[in-house]
Amino acid sequence: MIEYSQNIPQKQPSKLLNCLTATATYFPNSLFDNMGRITFNAVTHYKPLPPTNEKQLRDTFQKYDSNGDGLLTKAELENAFKSLGSHMPNWRARRALNHADANGDKFISQEELDEVVKYAAKHGYVLGK
Repeated sequence: MIEYSQNIPQKQPSKLLNCLTATATYFPNSLFDNMGRITFNAVTHYKPLPPTNEKQLRDTFQKYDSNGDGLLTKAELENAFKSLGSHMPNWRARRALNHADANGDKFISQEELDEVVKYAAKHGYVLGK
């Protein structure tokens, strides 16, 4: 809920709504004042994080290969999705595994990792959340 106060100019509420709907749903704490309101100035000058490139997402998934065998298990995928801010990392890991595991061995190989990265990017997972 946005509180209509002196922080939002009375004649420009549509500009505020355009800014809010054009940006991601994640807002850093720096946008809020000490009362928990988003000031008009903060929103109009807010620059969202740059999109995460696929190499960065790939590196994130690879870092969760805990035993270093080059294969990602469902548990390792779950930990990676948790680090990316998933609210349901177990479900997301199962879905990614089903989506990307081409040979059906229940592991994600280096060759299959590209599909996991595309899946994560498609569903809005980014670094820095």
